[in-house]
Amino acid sequence: MKPLQLLSIRSTRQTRMRASVLACSALLALGLAGAAPAAEPAVPAPVWRTDATAGITQSLDLIGLVPGGQATAVKLTGATPTQYFDFGVRADEIVSSAVLELDFTASPSLLPSTSQINVFLNGELQSSQALTKDTIGKPSHISVPLNAKAMKSRNQVAIEFVGHYQIVCENESNKALWLDIAPTSRLTLAKQNLRLSNDLAQLPLPFVDAATNEATVLPFVFAGNPGREEKTAAAIMAGHTAAIAGWRGASFPVYFSEIPGSGHFVAFATNDKRPAFLAELPPFEGPELFMLDAPGSLHEKMLVIAGKTDADLITAAQALAASGQMLIGPHHRVKVDFKPAEPAAPYTSRNWVNTDNAVPLRELMEYPEQLTARGTSLPALHLTMRLAPDIYLTSASEVNVNLLYRFTKPAAGQAAQLRTLVNGALADSENLSEEASRGAKNLTLPLTEGPAVAVGGPRAGLAAVNDISFEARYQAVANEGSPDNCRAATLPAHQIQIDPSSMIEFSGMYHYAHLPEIALFAQGGFPFSKYADLSQTAAVIADNAPASMLTTLFNAIGRIGAATGAAPVHVTVASAADAALLKNKDLLIVGSIPETVLDISADSAKALTQALGDWFKKPVAAKAEATKANAGGSQAQREPQEFLTTSFAAITSAKSPVDSDRTAVALLSEGAAGAHVLNTRIANPGDLAQAAGGTVFLGEDSLTGFAPLSTYTVGDMPWFRRVWLSLADRPFILVLCALAAALAAGAGIFFYMRRWIRRRS
Repeated sequence: MKPLQLLSIRSTRQTRMRASVLACSALLALGLAGAAPAAEPAVPAPVWRTDATAGITQSLDLIGLVPGGQATAVKLTGATPTQYFDFGVRADEIVSSAVLELDFTASPSLLPSTSQINVFLNGELQSSQALTKDTIGKPSHISVPLNAKAMKSRNQVAIEFVGHYQIVCENESNKALWLDIAPTSRLTLAKQNLRLSNDLAQLPLPFVDAATNEATVLPFVFAGNPGREEKTAAAIMAGHTAAIAGWRGASFPVYFSEIPGSGHFVAFATNDKRPAFLAELPPFEGPELFMLDAPGSLHEKMLVIAGKTDADLITAAQALAASGQMLIGPHHRVKVDFKPAEPAAPYTSRNWVNTDNAVPLRELMEYPEQLTARGTSLPALHLTMRLAPDIYLTSASEVNVNLLYRFTKPAAGQAAQLRTLVNGALADSENLSEEASRGAKNLTLPLTEGPAVAVGGPRAGLAAVNDISFEARYQAVANEGSPDNCRAATLPAHQIQIDPSSMIEFSGMYHYAHLPEIALFAQGGFPFSKYADLSQTAAVIADNAPASMLTTLFNAIGRIGAATGAAPVHVTVASAADAALLKNKDLLIVGSIPETVLDISADSAKALTQALGDWFKKPVAAKAEATKANAGGSQAQREPQEFLTTSFAAITSAKSPVDSDRTAVALLSEGAAGAHVLNTRIANPGDLAQAAGGTVFLGEDSLTGFAPLSTYTVGDMPWFRRVWLSLADRPFILVLCALAAALAAGAGIFFYMRRWIRRRS
């Protein structure tokens, strides 16, 4: 109790004088009480908050904070003197101190003292550092403290380079003006956790916080091995959480009757089956939601998905994931008349553009002024456009953009140009007029025939995930002259804005895919993501699956949710014995690698594919055998011990063993180490980008793919185009068909002419 009192004293001090008085009083009280407690590590505490608890330190690579997250180097010049770095602070944290550790190399041509580096935080000047003789022309380091009180949930650090290479008549575009920021530069934040109120209105905070670039780790806690309804409720929560986290990634480690070591978590409880730490909650009367303090924690929260029965857990999870629900206070009882949304139509994911209709650019925008650029050197404007993973591009496919834009007029005699690019490929360029400040252009985006999901490497032009960028370039002519004949060399600022009402129109696109193909699942969650609510998906997992496999299941559902941006409110979770629930659904299977598979080879890939069918041949007998094997202890409490030191995992796909018109994707691992590799790679939406084929073996740093044993097609492509596609890669057959057609045409003409001649005679 005494350390908590001391911590409370530390967190409530308002001024340095008052802090000293309180600290002395606390030490005196502890001394009078007896032996002093063990020394605690010093924790920086903010002096303006009274709801802060224990402190943490976070160190961020500065180069990783460049907007877009793809930068590998940062170089400032006279024409581009400023670089911005974005970072976020979680709602349940507060920054008590921050330091920017800047490593850089400045041009040796700079004049000392007159050249400088300015650092801004959210537009507020933090420091102005003059470049001296000791810091010019060689690697240097400066440490800049930042004002923690000025930080918000979303923050921006700006580094401005002010360089001079001569006293008068400078040219801002002179190549002697440069400053290189080293990748070792870091931003260090000393933070403290905040005690938030137990209010469901804050959701998805603090469990998911999109203000930062960090992946979400949200443990799920069950009283014991969960039943089918509990797994379904947890799967809905996993997909809903990952849809909010998006590209950041989400992971869902599973615990049985155990409080996670740290962090917020979700607990599932019913009247008959609840974790021990929820024993004091009153009996549940139906589907209910609670936000409570995590046991033994001053700031961590737990979200309790509760119900009178297991079926109530599904209803509670669906209500939480439903859009437009207003939750207030620490407790919410789901209304009796609540009904989830009707099953979604295919291809209605909020993350995918609808290729059946024209789409305005505003629907692709993620924040205001995303299509506006200002400055002496205009940064490129970027939009992300996602297509359904099974989109197939043909010779008849077209994507046309009716582009509208406004811009500052270029100076007389100086050229300016607007370029449009798709994934780095030039789509069009247009010279900006000196007479008008508005423009319009109809352009066609480049594309390559074939599937939108690139298999075997990126292709030029349109793909499943596209970066559409607009680059405006103004000619800059600035002659510096000489000290005796000085000329103006100031570079004017410009502005360009792409009109959000500009339209993108699609034509000649089809939903068509060759299956099985792991790339479709890895890059877009297909075929499961075809229905964003997973109403046509059945997740298959053993009734007594260990915690690591449950984590695999929830991470996989989360990966699909991140791809669609929607909660899987209609997903079905079952075992292989539940044959009736598996009909007319695509199967997402989680299991162990068969013991007969001992290496990475084509034969092993074939064995894995055949094992998919074996698991469904006698599911009832297998279920009885598993129950007998666990009579002496629950398998949920123990991991397989045979291969704990190996990291062996695989993803394989084939036709569904239950329904030949459907597809099965199996996520398989061997032991705890293999499950760790599989869970880590599935939890990251950007991982597995190179996975392709019918079977992929996963290592910590490797991917090995093998072609499927047989393929089949799904989609709505017309028959004549399917015929053409099937012959396009077989030139010999095309030649034979052409010869046959020529012979048939020649024979027809020959017999027609003979008949005509006979009539004449």
